[in-house]
Amino acid sequence: MALPISNIPILTGAAAESFVENAEIAEQNRGSIDFSRQIAEWKGFETRNAERIAKLRAEGKWPF
Repeated sequence: MALPISNIPILTGAAAESFVENAEIAEQNRGSIDFSRQIAEWKGFETRNAERIAKLRAEGKWPF
């Protein structure tokens, strides 16, 4: 049995203006997020799991 297609909500008025304004601000601030903590955590992961990663790469199962 097919489900009915629901209407897509559309922003109007003040909500639409606020959304557009916030989107423009976010677009201007692209790339301003500091990911240094996440990068350090990832490097630690690679160090701790080097043998496992090497095995997965050799088996062709490592996704990166």
